[in-house]
Amino acid sequence: MAHHLFIHLSHFFARYGYWTILGATFLENTGIPAPGATLMLFVGFMARTGKLHLEWAVLAAIAGATLGECTGFLIGRLGGEALLERHHRKLFISSHGYERARAIFLKHAGWAIVVARFISGFREIAGILAGVFLMPLSSFMLSNVLGAILWSVSMGCLGYFLGKSWRHLFHLFARINVIALIVFTGVIALLVLWSRIHRHPGRG
Repeated sequence: MAHHLFIHLSHFFARYGYWTILGATFLENTGIPAPGATLMLFVGFMARTGKLHLEWAVLAAIAGATLGECTGFLIGRLGGEALLERHHRKLFISSHGYERARAIFLKHAGWAIVVARFISGFREIAGILAGVFLMPLSSFMLSNVLGAILWSVSMGCLGYFLGKSWRHLFHLFARINVIALIVFTGVIALLVLWSRIHRHPGRG
């Protein structure tokens, strides 16, 4: 069954692969759940078999990811801030907590946008958060494009060079994503702790 599914997917990607990459990465980065990273690993694997060109696949992913995050940014900028400010109490977020989260995000937003590309769950909302917190457009675009390039190239090449076994590749990515999530969460926790200590140096 798995073999037949793989054959059908191979034929599909050989015919519609680049458009699928563009659409999936676009949707994922607007905030709609889509298997962008898994897709890019599979695309790299397909490129290794000669059914796709890796460079064109990477360019499609860069375009989709960049445009998708721009769309997420616009969604956050146009309606997200007002919505969050109106309903933050329902989300158990105090006004002080909201302002602190906004300040921390904006202070480290550049690298946060780039790093979030590599973490499932954060990748989908990074652009929206940047819009909600009114991140400067020039800084956002620089981080957006840089993150899209790094993510697309690394995911495509990982699938290409380590794609001897699709099952092995998928498990490898799952482990990498868990490690990245742990590191990212730890960094955020340290930033929040440092912010509190810096705000109240006499306490403790």
